[in-house]
Amino acid sequence: MTLFENKKLHFSDSKKTIKDYKSGEKIDVYLKIQGITKKTKKDGSPYLTLELMDKSGKVSAKIWENADHYFKNLQEGGIYKVSGFVGEYMNQKDIRIDVIRALGPRDTDFDETDFVEKPAFDTRETFDEMIDFMKSHLSNPFLLQLADLFATEHGDKFKNHYGAQKIHHSYIGGLLEHTYSIMKLAVLCSEHYKLDKELVLTGVLFHDIGKVYEFNVNPAVEVTIEGGLLGHLIIGNTKFLELKSRINGFPEDLSCKIQHLIISHHGEKEFGSPEVPKIPEAFLLHILDLLDSKLKIVEEALNNSEVKGLFSDYVQVLGRRLYVPPKG
Repeated sequence: MTLFENKKLHFSDSKKTIKDYKSGEKIDVYLKIQGITKKTKKDGSPYLTLELMDKSGKVSAKIWENADHYFKNLQEGGIYKVSGFVGEYMNQKDIRIDVIRALGPRDTDFDETDFVEKPAFDTRETFDEMIDFMKSHLSNPFLLQLADLFATEHGDKFKNHYGAQKIHHSYIGGLLEHTYSIMKLAVLCSEHYKLDKELVLTGVLFHDIGKVYEFNVNPAVEVTIEGGLLGHLIIGNTKFLELKSRINGFPEDLSCKIQHLIISHHGEKEFGSPEVPKIPEAFLLHILDLLDSKLKIVEEALNNSEVKGLFSDYVQVLGRRLYVPPKG
């Protein structure tokens, strides 16, 4: 249950950003809607869960009354004036919205650039660094050509995309951060286990490229028709085949193995993989992908929790509470 009761309320400055909100605070601020989900209360009536954002971050919010009206009229990607109370749910900030309205002629005291998500690092520089890192470990001329084509065809979109819609790396540059992280681990593990390092690196590069086309991130996070009907593994495999077809003489056995890494990296069919890993390099990619995503979920859960004790509240996606070392 979100807690709003028994707190001394104070009003926020309209210029205050999400990261500065305190529990028990009444807000009257401008926020952008990143996502809207309609849910059902225990009595069968509807309510809405919103994901709101400004340049400082994101916050969950609830609309408990008139849900059908708001669901019909609110638009993802739109900026609205939001009034309500800041509370806590699952150790994280959660806003109970009392009033949310569209902007009018008198709403001039805000800057639209305050609602443009900015990456926490230089994505262009990091993307170039990742491609250079990969190529420094490649000797196969076909894979070197493939890496260059990838950078040319997909680099601009790839470096500024989310790593996932919600669960992990869900921010601008998240896909790049996730992929580069796995790539560094892949070099170490491939050498340790004497696997085909160049095959693994190529699988890493392509494993999540489909996400760039599976969902959009601007003006809001929204699944595309291609993403909803095909999913990012199939899309990613298609993108690989498109680039491979432009390289004369690309070995078919190598192509088949790369495709296998792409379509099996979720590990099990029940988790969306059309095929399960059947070669050591595919097992490695799956395990490294799982490792990096799980540890990012842990990191984000700990960073975003307002913990009152040694353990966090239950983290649904991990199926457990997390130990939180005392600060200081």
